[in-house]
Amino acid sequence: MLLPQIEVEEVEEPDLNAQIMAERLAYSLDRGRHYRRAGYYILRKIMDTGKALGAEIRVSGKVTSQRARTQIFRAGTMKKSGQPAQEAVDKGVAQCIQKSGVLGVLVKIMRAGYKTGDGISIDEEALEKVQTKQQAKEAKAKKEVVEIEEEEIETEIDEEIEEIIDEVDEDEVKEISLESSEKK
Repeated sequence: MLLPQIEVEEVEEPDLNAQIMAERLAYSLDRGRHYRRAGYYILRKIMDTGKALGAEIRVSGKVTSQRARTQIFRAGTMKKSGQPAQEAVDKGVAQCIQKSGVLGVLVKIMRAGYKTGDGISIDEEALEKVQTKQQAKEAKAKKEVVEIEEEEIETEIDEEIEEIIDEVDEDEVKEISLESSEKK
C-alpha cells in the first residue's frame, strides 16, 4: 500500500496570498491587538508589495461592544462581479475566537497582473509617427504662408511703382530729360 506524499513549497510572496494574510490578521487579533490598527497594518503591507491593484479586509463580529458589526478596510480598486472578480481576486477567510464571541476575517486581494478592459496603453512608435507627420504639415503650412506673404508684398510693391509712374506726367518726364541734356 502506497502512502500519500506531500510536497511542501515556500510561498514566494506571502503578502499577496489572501489566506496567509487573513490568518496573520486573525492571529494578531487573538493576541489582543486592536482590530483597526491590525487591519490597516495588514492592508498597508499588502499594498506596499506594489503587485496588488487593490485590497479589501472585512472584520465581522463583536469587535468592541456587545453588538456585532462589520468593519471594512479598503485600498486601491477591487472588482466585485463578473469574470475579473472570479479570476483576478484572491480570497482568504479566517476566524478568531475571543471572549465576547467569534470574529470573522475576510481578505480579498486583486493582483496587478490581470488585464481589465478599462486599461489604456499607448503605442509610442505610432505616437511619434503621428507627431512627426503633424510637425511636417505645420512646417509646410508655415512655409506656404510665408510664400503667400512674400507674393503679396511683391504685388504691393509693383502696384506702388505703377501708381508712381502713373502720377508722373509724360510731359514732365520729357522736360526733366531735356533739362538734364541741356545742362551737359
